[in-house]
Amino acid sequence: MPLSIPLPAGAKIIINGAVIENSGSANITLTVHNKANILRDKDVVTPSEADTPAKEIYHAVQNAYLFESNRDEWLGVSAGLMIQFEQAQPAAAPVIEHIRELIREDKLYNALRACRRLISFEAGQRAETPAATPKAEPAVRAGDAGKKQELAAIKDKIAELEKRIAAIDES
Repeated sequence: MPLSIPLPAGAKIIINGAVIENSGSANITLTVHNKANILRDKDVVTPSEADTPAKEIYHAVQNAYLFESNRDEWLGVSAGLMIQFEQAQPAAAPVIEHIRELIREDKLYNALRACRRLISFEAGQRAETPAATPKAEPAVRAGDAGKKQELAAIKDKIAELEKRIAAIDES
């Protein structure tokens, strides 16, 4: 069944990694007739916006969803970030397990939606999990150098992948 997507003037959408912009002055509707990975610009988290551990997880899952050629690398990055997050905030375990389950089922768009709940949890809001969740704690506790080093290594990997994607986009 085709998917119709309203696209206001000036809005962008990503379809299978390609950024498409309505550069006209009128609203349009795009119709997609086959399976495609689609993300509206309002749902995209850029590297600079991924400024918290939960947003970094969202960013990694987002890139796995959008860029199939690097999917396994991005899923590896997201897995490492989820381990870090879960260790720092055990109360988030049900949300993280749900994200993992969706990834195992290859439902990455749904995993992105679940990542939004993780971002809400991190911000101290209710995470909509079966178990009650307390207010978020700092994601990385002071004095835990090992976790900080591992997180820095993951961030370096993300930066490396971003450079590779930028090089592909310029080609």
